[in-house]
Formats: sequence, structure tokens, C-alpha cells
Amino acid sequence: MKPTWIILLLLGSWFAYAQTAPSASPDPAALEEQLKSQPGDLPTMVALGRAYLDVGRYDDAARVFEDVLALDYENFQAHFGLGLALYRKGDLRGALFEFDQVTRLFPDRFEGWYNLAVAYADLGRWKEAAAAFKKALALGEEQNLAPEVLRPAYLGLASSLRKLGSPEEAAAVLIEALGKVGEDEELLYQVADNLAMAGKPKEAIPYLYKVLNRDRGHVAAVSLLADIFVGQGLTDRALRELDRSLQAVDDPAVRANLLLKKAMVLKPTDPDRASQLLQEATRLDSRLWQAHYDLGTHWLRAGDADRALVAFQKAYSVKPDEPRILVGLAAAYFQKKDYKQASRYAKLAAAAAQGDVRADALLVAGKSAYRLGRYGEARALLLQAVDLVPDRAEAWLWLGLAAYALQDLDTAVPALERAVQLDPSPVARLNLGAAYLASKRFSDAEQVLTQVVLEDPNNAEAWYNLGWALKALARESEAQRAWKRALELGFEPARSLIKK
Repeated sequence: MKPTWIILLLLGSWFAYAQTAPSASPDPAALEEQLKSQPGDLPTMVALGRAYLDVGRYDDAARVFEDVLALDYENFQAHFGLGLALYRKGDLRGALFEFDQVTRLFPDRFEGWYNLAVAYADLGRWKEAAAAFKKALALGEEQNLAPEVLRPAYLGLASSLRKLGSPEEAAAVLIEALGKVGEDEELLYQVADNLAMAGKPKEAIPYLYKVLNRDRGHVAAVSLLADIFVGQGLTDRALRELDRSLQAVDDPAVRANLLLKKAMVLKPTDPDRASQLLQEATRLDSRLWQAHYDLGTHWLRAGDADRALVAFQKAYSVKPDEPRILVGLAAAYFQKKDYKQASRYAKLAAAAAQGDVRADALLVAGKSAYRLGRYGEARALLLQAVDLVPDRAEAWLWLGLAAYALQDLDTAVPALERAVQLDPSPVARLNLGAAYLASKRFSDAEQVLTQVVLEDPNNAEAWYNLGWALKALARESEAQRAWKRALELGFEPARSLIKK
């Protein structure tokens, strides 16, 4: 949904038209008949264009307004109507051109600059949007326009500045708006949100309490307040604020969102209580996909793949295009050893995601490909993953495994070394030792594997590989002891190596 400031303003001669109910709008058919008897009559043509706009015939409206401009290019209503028709049909570049023409031909019209800013914002051209919003506000102040007209321009300017990386400046604009327009929940919340984004959370708190004093069920406000308190080490106070809101509201959807937030606060310290709250949230609002998703991640961490899968499937039924849900499904299927389904969902997620979520998807896809014996595919996917998240040990480990399976030791050894550097787990070091053996780096293998068996004396495979490293170093008696220990631990391949 677009921000509330993304609306096209109609002022002056257009304002009454904009407020007219659709049922009272002129009949396009009657105006078409009138034009047959009065071809080229500009007021009738403009009225027909307006009528087409009212009934959603945007192509027809654009055509009529273009006809007007061909006869009278300085017709304000035709330029504005054409811009509006093009905007509503999704032709943002065309709308941008028309609103730009309005500002050039009628530079003192607030609505021209405002709607030009909206078109720039919709195209993501935030610098130009900010400049146009500023111009609109300057004209609005000079012309003493009503506060309700200026309000969306203030919000639009603040949003543009935030997109440009200046939330503190955005907050200043919104504070000015509060003085001109008056306090309302959205302006107050946006001030707080931008102050928090600017690294001034303590300054945001008074504005959030003003919002909550008006509406204790304002989920975004109480959630931000809770985040600020958590950031200050005041987790208990954050929970109390959420409880105050829960006590004050009855709406199931609002309560579900508040329970979701409370679960997120509790998750690091009390995951079981958090999961109970998530289950309650999903009972109150089965469409709250975030709660289903978070519940799925809880069960996944707990090793309950079946319950995780059910939760992710419920989230998927509500929001099938959310990449995080797709990754969750992939991870649950992987945990269930259904590697084909895991691969399918992971690839769907990777195609739709960016950043860390895409890296998560590529990791699961790579692991699944490895388990399916598609080592070349696994290596390619995992190379992409480590490129996105170079500090994730698990991705480097699986890359090393895939490369080792392909006997690509030039990739496997450095990948496993990086995995051990990031997380010196016994599994990573065991596989690094095996890679060193394959690379004939016997001293390195002996050093790594010795450390593994010292820390985990019951690691049979480590003892077995250590035996090979020792034998290669001409330490036969030590190798025999290592293989005997491997056999004692149940590793049968060692039996044939032990001398009678």
C-alpha cells in the first residue's frame, strides 16, 4: 500500500469535481452526443475527459485531453487531467511529463508541483521529489492554503528525505508540520520513527507516548517504543508497555500483532513463552503470516521439522511470494530429508530475494544439491552464497564439501580453512583434515586431526584419518594405534589396516 501522501491533489477549478460523488458525475454518453453537435467545443471536451476519469476510462480520458491540448496547449485543466489519467493507468513517465508541463506553464499552482513530486516519488527519484515537495510547500504557505492541503506535502517531503538517507532532516520537517497542521497520530508517529532512525531514540519517546495517549492500540507506535526500551536494556519495561496495550484493546487483529511483537521481544530469553504467544496470535488472526513464520522458525530451531513445516505452509497460504517463507519451507523440507522439495523452494526464494535472505536460500539450495549428489550445481550455488555472506561458516563448510566431492581441492581446501577460521567445529576441522590428506599436506592434516581427537576422543573417523596422516609421515606405530582406536569405536574400515 502506498503512503498516505501518495495522492493526486485536485485544487482550484478541479476541487469541486474531485469531491463529487461518482453517481453525480456527468454522463459520458450525453457529453459525446453534445460534442457531435458542437465539435471542438473545449469546455465540453474537458468535461468529457473528466467524466471518462470518473468511470475509469483512462485511455479515453487521455485521448480527449490530448485533443484539447492540440487545440489549446496552455489549457491547465487538460494538462492536469491528462497527467491524472496517465497516472491512474500506470504510465508514470507520461504523468511526470504532464505535471512537469503544468509547473512550467503554471509555476504558481501548488497542485502542479505537488503532483510532480508524487510522480517523481513513485519513480524512486527521491532528490527531484524532495525539491518539488519543497516548492509545493513554499507556494502553499505563500497562498495560505488550508492545513489539510499542506499535510500530505509535508509527509511526502519527509518520506523523500528519509529515502535520501536524512531521517533527522525528515523529522525536522514533520515537527514543522505539527506546528502548522496540528498534532495527529500519523505525524507524531512519523516524527518518532525518523528520530529513532536518526539515532535519537530517546527524543522519539515523548512523541510515541502522545500517539499512545490517543490510541493505545497503535501497533507501530508501541512496537517502536518497545524496541527503544529493549535497546536501552529495559526489556521488562518494553514488555509492560506491550501489556498495557494488550489490556486496552479488544480487536483480535490488533491483539494478534501485539502478541507477535511481545513474542519477538521474548524470543532471545524465553523462546518457549514466545512460541506460546505466537500460537495465540495465530488463533486470533490466522492471516497474520509473520506469526506463522516466526512459529515455524521456532520449531525449526527446536528440531521439530513437522511442526515447522505446518507453520510455514500456513504462512505461505497467506503470502506465497514472501522469500523468507520460501526459505523456511526449504529449510523444513531439508530437515525432513526431502531434498527435492527443499531445492525447489530454495530456488524460488533465491530468485525473489536479495541480501541475506538470498544467501540463506542459496545455502539451502546448495546443501540440497549436495545431498542429491549434484555436486557441480552445489558448488555453483554455494560460491554465490559465500560471495553474499563471506562471514558465514556453514556456507564455506558446504562449499568445501561440494568441491571435495568433485576433487576440486583448489576450492575445497581454502573453503574449509575459512570455515574453520570462522567456526572451528569438529566437523569443519575433520573435513579440513581430509582435504589436507587428499592434497598430500600430511603435516597439516596430522596437526588438525590431532586437535580433533584431543577434544573429542570418541570421534572414530578423525582417528581413522589421523592414522593415514601419520602413516604418510612414516610414523607407522602411531598410525596403528590410531586405527586401532578407530576400530574400537566401531569404524570398520580401519580393520583391514591393522597389522596382526
